Amino acid sequence: MRPYDGTSDLLEHIAQYKQRMFTVPITRDLKEACICKGFGSILSGPALQWFVNLPHGSIKTFADLVDAFNMQFSSSRVFEKTTSDLYNIMQRNRESSRDYLTRFNREKVTITNCDVPTAIEAFRRGLERESPPYEELTKYPFRIMDDVHAKATAQVRLEEDRMEDDEKY
Repeated sequence: MRPYDGTSDLLEHIAQYKQRMFTVPITRDLKEACICKGFGSILSGPALQWFVNLPHGSIKTFADLVDAFNMQFSSSRVFEKTTSDLYNIMQRNRESSRDYLTRFNREKVTITNCDVPTAIEAFRRGLERESPPYEELTKYPFRIMDDVHAKATAQVRLEEDRMEDDEKY
């Protein structure tokens, strides 16, 4: 686990720390103290300085520590993306279907509880208007992302096959 320095997503860091600590066999009566004291071991730079300078006795529970940590580093919080953010992903001029699909999927997996119909529509609208996948998805709308992915993958194969033919001649 990379030490937290105050610049990355604090909520992800806390979640990783909790996951690791809850897998360590610690007796119930020592668990809270161990989790609080161990927190400093995953901090560096300004975050570690903040932890070291906490007033003695100011933290009673891990929840207190997390609250104080959140207040101190709230500006580093990464805001949760929503499915509608996918509408901002557009296929670039001369971008291959593979690259667009990869970029779209990379963003899609970061969205918790992604709304499938919205994701499908955002994917379709992000395609170049004159492209065969755009035309196909407009004529025959899909309701399952796997079907959209299969259609896009078929287009990727076709494009790459044509590129290989062009390179041969």
